[in-house]
Amino acid sequence: MERYPDIEIYAKDITFKQVEEWLALHFKSVERKNVVTKKSEARLHLLVDGSEVLIFGNAIGKYSSIWFKNNTSPWNTDLDCAHEACKALNTQIRCSNSGWEDGQGPECQWWRITENEDDMLIEWPESN
Repeated sequence: MERYPDIEIYAKDITFKQVEEWLALHFKSVERKNVVTKKSEARLHLLVDGSEVLIFGNAIGKYSSIWFKNNTSPWNTDLDCAHEACKALNTQIRCSNSGWEDGQGPECQWWRITENEDDMLIEWPESN
């Protein structure tokens, strides 16, 4: 199975604290490096086991971006991470339907992961 070089998921209606607690379940060390709480620029910079994770609050509407800059996580793909995050954070997760490479444009199809429905490919951010 292909391992993505980085992972990015989008979680609906979550707090930085929820993300930190979730990461603490999967990594030995979760260290807060920087936090900005101004609503329009809310972001959190973490080091998890020495690798950078950036969380951007409300990056797209009510969805916060969780970006593992270098994939040293337990997950091979965005979708693997999204399934785990959906269960642990008890919220809807969205992620790209494929890996990303330099020079590639933005994805138009995304996975929508929910606890009580089958995974669904959607067009986003244009759709709900």
